[in-house]
Amino acid sequence: MLVGLISDVHSNAVALKAVLSKLDKIGVEKILHAGDMIGYNPYPDETVALFREYKIGSIMGNHERALITGDISDFNPHAADALMWTKSAILPENLEYIKELKNREHILLEKKRIVIIHGSPRDVDEYIFPENVSAHFLASTKADILVLGHTHVQFKKKYSLGIVLNPGSVGQPRDENPEAAFAVLDTARGEVELHRTSYDIEKVIKDMQSAHLPDKLGLRLKFGL
Repeated sequence: MLVGLISDVHSNAVALKAVLSKLDKIGVEKILHAGDMIGYNPYPDETVALFREYKIGSIMGNHERALITGDISDFNPHAADALMWTKSAILPENLEYIKELKNREHILLEKKRIVIIHGSPRDVDEYIFPENVSAHFLASTKADILVLGHTHVQFKKKYSLGIVLNPGSVGQPRDENPEAAFAVLDTARGEVELHRTSYDIEKVIKDMQSAHLPDKLGLRLKFGL
């Protein structure tokens, strides 16, 4: 089975559509998301609609938790402004959909144990960069494939126990590559391939400006920062 792995879409429906098109062409049968469906970008309702249409399995990220609780104390001013805009814009039924998400997920597909956590096995809000990863993460979660998000930095680490990866961010990459990031898991081979795809960044920036979202967020999209 081919499984699409994505993370940190952050209300960027334009980027998500580009990634979904690629995943369709690759022939994936299932898509899993490692949290932060909303935030930053101007399409929260369109994004949730795509998650529902494609039956994307998602966990809750820190932006979803903040949307539900109203606690933005750990957010920088631009992220906080975007989240408050999202809270005012999102449809009630989509907010209810988000409230049902779990903090982590354990899935068995073709004898492969896939664990999805937004931050780390220690803390769902911990930032894990490539240099912070160890095989202990696989041992502690009993995962063959451990999928993390949160940092918006794409990586893959292979160990004898399995693979730890971050598919990167669909909606706001931060690894100096502005292209939308995703990964594909082949459960039969136990292998993961990392991918990127371009999308219409200028359209997103224009729509951000129309929504009066912070200009800095558009600059981050342009440069992958």
